[in-house]
Amino acid sequence: HLPIVLGPDRAKLSKRHKALSILNYRDEGFLKEALLNYMATLGWKPKRTKDDIWTLAQMIDLFDLNDINTGSPIFDIKKLEWMNGEYIRKTQNSKLKTQIWEYLGKKYTVETIGKTAPLIKDRIKKLSEYLLLCDFFFKEPEKYEIDLSGKKEMFRNIEIALENLTEWDEIGIGEHMQKVAKDIGVKNREFFMLLRVAVTGKKISPPLNESMEILGKEKVIKRIKKVQNL
Repeated sequence: HLPIVLGPDRAKLSKRHKALSILNYRDEGFLKEALLNYMATLGWKPKRTKDDIWTLAQMIDLFDLNDINTGSPIFDIKKLEWMNGEYIRKTQNSKLKTQIWEYLGKKYTVETIGKTAPLIKDRIKKLSEYLLLCDFFFKEPEKYEIDLSGKKEMFRNIEIALENLTEWDEIGIGEHMQKVAKDIGVKNREFFMLLRVAVTGKKISPPLNESMEILGKEKVIKRIKKVQNL
């Protein structure tokens, strides 16, 4: 029989290791292909390849009973998360859009997910991490990770520059914002961090200029006006 799967402490895998059912992993945002791939590596390593990621067809082609390991494998959640992230990055954007949309219960506009998923697919390891980075596309920030009070004049200058922007695209937004930063004598690093938090509520977010383009001129300016009243 196949060797027993162990937890990180090399004891038999059990609930005390937070071992979950397959449905729990689905609910956490793991892809079925990644989970199948990872489970296949527990107790089996094909000698004909050095790769760790295989399609089901490749697994069938590579399988040989002689490659079954006799030692008990250790279930490593970090490796599963890594593998799931690799699968996400290999997924076509059109398919990833649908996967995220369905995972989130079809509660968010699929068009916005389609525009934003490519911005963060290299950063996430599970579908559940999408909203951690992208919730601001669907609702205004309720709180800010940096104190923005006392920056009214800076944000007023940003508002004026954005109002005068005739073509709303990431390049134009970036160029105009750099000019504002230079004109008011604020270093780019500080300026764009404050702007990022004003627009997204977060210090870490998808690329700012692309995010502002997707949000649209009206919503961005509304958020810039809002922080002037903090």
